[in-house]
Amino acid sequence: MPDSDAMPRSKAAKCLMLFWGFFKIAALVVGGGYAIVPVAEAEFTQKRKLLDENELLDMMAIIQSLPGIIAGNAALYIGFRCAGIAGALSALLGVATPSVLIILIIAIFLKDVNLNIPAIQGAFIGAQAAITGLITLTAIKMVRKTVQNSFTLLTAIAAATAAIVFKVSPVYVILSGALLGIIYKFSQKPTVEKPDAGEAR
Repeated sequence: MPDSDAMPRSKAAKCLMLFWGFFKIAALVVGGGYAIVPVAEAEFTQKRKLLDENELLDMMAIIQSLPGIIAGNAALYIGFRCAGIAGALSALLGVATPSVLIILIIAIFLKDVNLNIPAIQGAFIGAQAAITGLITLTAIKMVRKTVQNSFTLLTAIAAATAAIVFKVSPVYVILSGALLGIIYKFSQKPTVEKPDAGEAR
């Protein structure tokens, strides 16, 4: 199926696009749930234009706060935004199928194969290092987009400290950040637009 930057119009085409897109991502990405995020950003934010950067940040907060694997949550979120429940199921099926197939192949055909040989281990090490670079790039983009004032800077530092030093669960970190954000928003004085000189007359 050839890649296309154009967004399919029919629901069936959207579902097929979501399945194939997440299938390719899950088949090629090594390194866990966080590793899928920068690749999904390139596919569905930059190429397909399904989400903008702000929506991507919202998605990250939501899927991190919910139970379940990050890759599956991301697929459900993006799929639902694109094509409703059918799109969510198509995306979830796409992200799960490669792992199922690979595990079945290993269990059936490669059970006696030694996976600790240098070539295979070297491939894993190189791929994981590359994925780490992509995750770092995504993190830098999120910092530039999110940290805009002293409140967001202090909140980000406090969240990192809580997670790294005190081993606080990411769920509590995100929920605490959301609560602080609500308090901060309500504590701000609403800005009143001044009429220009023409209107004042």
